[in-house]
Amino acid sequence: MESRLEHRVDEQGAYLLMEGLLPPGIDSGPARLHPRAEAHSEVIASRADLTVRGETYTLLPGESLTIEIGEAHSIRNSGTDTLVVRTTLRPPGEFEAAIRALYEASAGREPDLLAVAAVLSQYRADVRLAVVPWWLQRPLLSVLARISTVLGRNPIR
Repeated sequence: MESRLEHRVDEQGAYLLMEGLLPPGIDSGPARLHPRAEAHSEVIASRADLTVRGETYTLLPGESLTIEIGEAHSIRNSGTDTLVVRTTLRPPGEFEAAIRALYEASAGREPDLLAVAAVLSQYRADVRLAVVPWWLQRPLLSVLARISTVLGRNPIR
């Protein structure tokens, strides 16, 4: 998923505004959650299947959905055109740094799983995989992050 990221502040405080582009038939990867932030996603173009806690909602342009703190979610472009979705994340935490590091880990190729593990370990307060229980995910990510660093594949400088 390609994104534009921008920090903003309004009367409710700081937030991260993201505009994501997703080609037809593509999803955003495994379900994830934000342990400290609420997300509000609005479809701008195409058709999105947004899955939140296992329930799928189909959103058309102009429709939106709020994802509460800690709710597992993923998105899929079920339309025939590029999906454009605008999401606000409150509070933003360090999610922008996490997403930029994840992009670097996959820049135009299949994601480097060790690099992804390093990013998820570093930014665990802002984003986690929802498919692996946290009690298991945390030590696994820590070990994989160390391996990534030793092999020179950690995208976090």
